[in-house]
Amino acid sequence: MTIHSMKKEFIPELNKIYVFDTYCLLFIGWGHGTFQVDFLNYQFGANKAIFLSPGQYFQLLAGSFTMTLYEFPNQNIQQLENSRILFKHLVSLGHIDLESPRHFHLNKLEYINFTSDVAKLLTTAIDDWIEFNPFGASWREVQLLFDIKDIIDKRYAEPISITELSKQVHEKSHHVERLTKEKLHQTIRQLSDKKLLLESQRKVVFTTQSTKEIAYELGFRDPTYFNRYFKLKTHKTPWEFRQHFEVDRADTFVKDLTLLLDSYYKSHRFAEYYANQLSVSLATFHRKVQSKMGVSFNQLLKEKLINEAVSLLTHQTPIRTTALELGFAEANHFSTFIKTHTGKTPTQWASGE
Repeated sequence: MTIHSMKKEFIPELNKIYVFDTYCLLFIGWGHGTFQVDFLNYQFGANKAIFLSPGQYFQLLAGSFTMTLYEFPNQNIQQLENSRILFKHLVSLGHIDLESPRHFHLNKLEYINFTSDVAKLLTTAIDDWIEFNPFGASWREVQLLFDIKDIIDKRYAEPISITELSKQVHEKSHHVERLTKEKLHQTIRQLSDKKLLLESQRKVVFTTQSTKEIAYELGFRDPTYFNRYFKLKTHKTPWEFRQHFEVDRADTFVKDLTLLLDSYYKSHRFAEYYANQLSVSLATFHRKVQSKMGVSFNQLLKEKLINEAVSLLTHQTPIRTTALELGFAEANHFSTFIKTHTGKTPTQWASGE
């Protein structure tokens, strides 16, 4: 099968919203930082692939990237077997579990000719997902999970019972309920509600529709109830959410913290230092980091250290030199840190195992 694509260099502007109306692959060749997709913030680094479906947006919050953007005609992707594994977001962003991104770095993509072999690129990414099997499920169960999500994505604006959904996927109700709870850690209702909330947020932010128009379009009979529902889920009214989204785009907290971390992560490992530099209380600092960057400060610092360590080791920097460069007093402390958080020793990283 031949898959055509439009390829171009993509250097996103800070805080600019990019809304895609095609299936896209963003391949990060170099860089690190924080970006947002569908109102969730993610940390990311080099040699990573991001798969986006029509209607999703991308926003760079901090850092810088060198990216290649591939846009695929919708009909090509729909004809590609198992393409929904890449573009149907069941867990987080694409098929990448961003709590452990090093396990999903898609290293095979580095050896593919992006210019001439796009079909191989996508099928390799699909094979990589299947091989890793993030749900720990049989192939039949994987297909069933995606069938369930397909139905929810079409029916989110109308009530659908577990009985009706189970009939559509030709499975017993108790099996459908057990499968989603065990593999996705969510109930059918939670999956449906998550999709409804996402579409509500998109309409509030990216359209000029009134709350009343959005409520009726999404199947709410009473706009007042929609207001209560939206505030319960986001802690803001639709109007407040729309205004806050615009304010967030002008907030430099993520950018400022990223610059500070880039400069001082080797010598300053405690949150108090960064809170003082940003002139906020420690409690406010922790709250803003969690809400704006999607992780705790400790996780953020840990990821920074790991990414820098892996980069140095894979470029043949000696282990002791790497440890000292990153502020570790002893090489054995550094080795323990890397082994604990990546599952591989510095020697394994250096040798490419």
